[in-house]
Amino acid sequence: MVTAAGVSAGIDMALALNERIAGTAYAQATQLDMEYDPQPPFDAGHPRSAPAEVTAFVSQMYGAMLDSGGQTG
Repeated sequence: MVTAAGVSAGIDMALALNERIAGTAYAQATQLDMEYDPQPPFDAGHPRSAPAEVTAFVSQMYGAMLDSGGQTG
């Protein structure tokens, strides 16, 4: 069981669970997407600190969405 109290702690917990489920790079991409830029649990909340492959992944994700005119499904 994993618990957290408070907004920031909840975000940290969600990122840690994201890492367990989908891996570190995906959790970092989630943090970058949110622009959540404190130190814990990853230093990936801003393009200046996120790994290049994570920044490229997020850019590609939004590029595909924007190329489709924002249509999903």
